[in-house]
Amino acid sequence: MKKIITIDGPSGVGKTTIGQEIALNLNYSFFSSGKLYRYVSKYSYDEKTNNYDEFNLSIDISGNCLINNISYSDDELYNKNINKHSSEIAKDPLVRELVKNTLLTFYNDIPSGLVIEGRDMGSVVFPNAESKIYLDADENIRGKRREDQSGSQETIEEIKQRDHKDMNREESPLVIPENAIIIDNTNKTKEETIEEIIEKLKL
Repeated sequence: MKKIITIDGPSGVGKTTIGQEIALNLNYSFFSSGKLYRYVSKYSYDEKTNNYDEFNLSIDISGNCLINNISYSDDELYNKNINKHSSEIAKDPLVRELVKNTLLTFYNDIPSGLVIEGRDMGSVVFPNAESKIYLDADENIRGKRREDQSGSQETIEEIKQRDHKDMNREESPLVIPENAIIIDNTNKTKEETIEEIIEKLKL
């Protein structure tokens, strides 16, 4: 069976950057689940519809996404408007089910192992994953990282608000998955965090 490594945690802990590096080292596929929520958000916003059961969402084996035969550039997905809207639609059980099923199909289609990051990967989407990581860091440090990464598209205060929503929503709240290895990288570099993950997972 193909191996899965899940990386969960709040914004600004480096889930994507660290996940990509680990996947590269292992020759695994990598995917960031947040991209699907942004796809649903963008399409829903542009088409002014929340008929999510009519959304056909897919990922090809190279990690490219389509929604009802439309593809978006990163510039269209990663901006202040979509940040806010995607956080809102992520509360909807229909959206979460759509994303979950799309990710399971992607995993079944790819030939290699998978490193996948998000906020409920090890708790809801892949609860039986053999390897689970939960990354955390001081919220002010995380906010500053995201602020720098986004060119101030996201502020520290917005990060704190999103954390609160993610942890307190009824559907698939952000939690530490069962059997996850918890790593606080407040005072760690990207390289130190990756080294600790590789050591603890015996990769």
